[in-house]
Amino acid sequence: MPSERRWIILAQDGRHVTMGRAAPPSEAEIEAAAAALAAQGLAGWLATLDGNYWSRRRVALAPVQMLGDGATLDWSAAITAFEAARQRALRPL
Repeated sequence: MPSERRWIILAQDGRHVTMGRAAPPSEAEIEAAAAALAAQGLAGWLATLDGNYWSRRRVALAPVQMLGDGATLDWSAAITAFEAARQRALRPL
């Protein structure tokens, strides 16, 4: 079965939002996401997520573009926070 690809915005603290699946987001969408992060005092990345988000299997994340103040970004810490948020979302109610 082919792997699913999503384009996401990943904030340093692990928060994330899907920007699209069929094609990468437009420059205007990326700029709007960067502005929304900055308005919250956050920085992050446009990244790809390969794999089924809602499966318990691991997914692969790859950074595509930094958004915001790169001096405050730590990819490893963001991945750890993302995985924790994803595992919380996968827990049954």
